[in-house]
Amino acid sequence: MSTHVNRRDFLKTTTAIAAGSALALPNVARGAEAKKLRVAIIGVGGRGGHGIGMAKGENITVVCDVDAGRLAGAKKRFPNAKGYQDYREMFKNPDDFDAVIISTPDHQHYPQAIRAIRAKKAVYCEKPLAWSMWEALQLAAESEKYKVATQMGNQMMGGGGWRTAYNYVKAGAIGDIKEVHTWTGTHGGWFKDGIRTPEGEDPVPDGLDWDKWLGPAPVRPYKKGIYHPAKWRGWIDFGNGGLGDWCCHLMNAFYKVYEPGFPTSVECISQTGPAIDTYPKGKAVKWEFPADGKRPAFDAFWYDGVTKPPQMPGLDKGRKMGSAGSYFVGTKGVCWVMGSHNQSATLVPESARQKFGKVPQAAPKSRGHEREFIAAAKGEIPYNAPLSNFGYGGKLTAVALMANIAARVKGKLLYDAKAQKFTNSEAANKLMTRKPRDGWYVD
Repeated sequence: MSTHVNRRDFLKTTTAIAAGSALALPNVARGAEAKKLRVAIIGVGGRGGHGIGMAKGENITVVCDVDAGRLAGAKKRFPNAKGYQDYREMFKNPDDFDAVIISTPDHQHYPQAIRAIRAKKAVYCEKPLAWSMWEALQLAAESEKYKVATQMGNQMMGGGGWRTAYNYVKAGAIGDIKEVHTWTGTHGGWFKDGIRTPEGEDPVPDGLDWDKWLGPAPVRPYKKGIYHPAKWRGWIDFGNGGLGDWCCHLMNAFYKVYEPGFPTSVECISQTGPAIDTYPKGKAVKWEFPADGKRPAFDAFWYDGVTKPPQMPGLDKGRKMGSAGSYFVGTKGVCWVMGSHNQSATLVPESARQKFGKVPQAAPKSRGHEREFIAAAKGEIPYNAPLSNFGYGGKLTAVALMANIAARVKGKLLYDAKAQKFTNSEAANKLMTRKPRDGWYVD
């Protein structure tokens, strides 16, 4: 695989994403409507607990984790399940499972999910969908090509916050959109600005297969308390910083309400330090979205860590914006989507909400985020019915991850959505993907 994505590959990706289909093709050829789903869990510790909970009521037939201790714990809990430390070996026996739930670090998402898709298995993957723009777009295209049920784990897509915002917007409560501001301050203490990869190495903990944990990422020595188990998000080789941790929750509100596609530009407009080996403790990013015939062009802004958003227009005295959220500024008013997971939404100021009164219900009703994936995997609903299917989640993730490219390449980066490339920066294009270690990606 080349170190950057050529125009032909991206055109194929874009065409496949745009193609779409409403065909209801069950993913399980064994009569899933009458039988329990057989589920493979990749990553059984930490966030893997959520994946295991998702499969309650189904059959967990495979468990996989690079940590032998965690794997043994899962095997004890599910004694009839097969166990693997290497997911590549797991996929050599695809008849053992119908669906895959992925709860691993960002850099492992693509090679795990692409194998599941090409094995024609339903796949649920925690957010962000992938480590890079290219990976996210490939997963979107491939999931449509193989017509498998997919879902990205931005769980509050099943909640009410963005739906309330959707209802206000569709009812004309804030007029035409002008700009969106989204922020999170939850990762500010992870790293100091400019921290570099440490020298030396420490003994690898018993049971941890460090080489398999690294997977497609470049080889580096194990260092205690630096990468594993929880701090990998801040390191560019493995994660996507605070933005990768929270963008698919927080940005989902405006992205689902407006579904704006791809921006024409992205720019990091402020930053506390360099993004070399790790992400800085604060940055602000601006995207410019073009008009689409239904709505005018608008700007979207992201703020993370110690970088704070501007005060919300019209916010009532004494009200605080909180550590995370999003607000839409329109020609007639402001809609505030509150909380780290879009828990609720309202008009600002409070007098505007009271004057508007009861909002008409226009947003689609929720089946439940996890439930709709299970239903699609069983063929009970169309394969692409889950609202955060990879076709949608891939685009949302790709747009968000443009911000991390902008943090590493200075200046306004112009983007051609049709060609899926930056038109004024080869440096930015090269950061859309990377050459993985041999044996981890698939052709």
